[in-house]
Amino acid sequence: MALVNMTEMIVRPVLTEELAKADCCKCERCYLDMLAICLNQLKPHYVNTHQGELISLASGLTLQNKIDVNIAVLKAINIVNRIPHHNRVQN
Repeated sequence: MALVNMTEMIVRPVLTEELAKADCCKCERCYLDMLAICLNQLKPHYVNTHQGELISLASGLTLQNKIDVNIAVLKAINIVNRIPHHNRVQN
């Protein structure tokens, strides 16, 4: 098994669910910008075993963790929606 950031595994479906409801750009660049913003706001939790993954998923479902993830996701959607990078020329 590879090294996995369980915070990312918890954030991705929440971000996808919230984006389905949001009126904003959902292109890959904006999605990845939102994901990066979320993950930079939340504490990472790395595991390298299947057992560790299961334990982390179970502990990641506490009410406070759900609230923290939802807040980070909504903030990220708002930030990227106001200033999307997909139209900028990359160097």
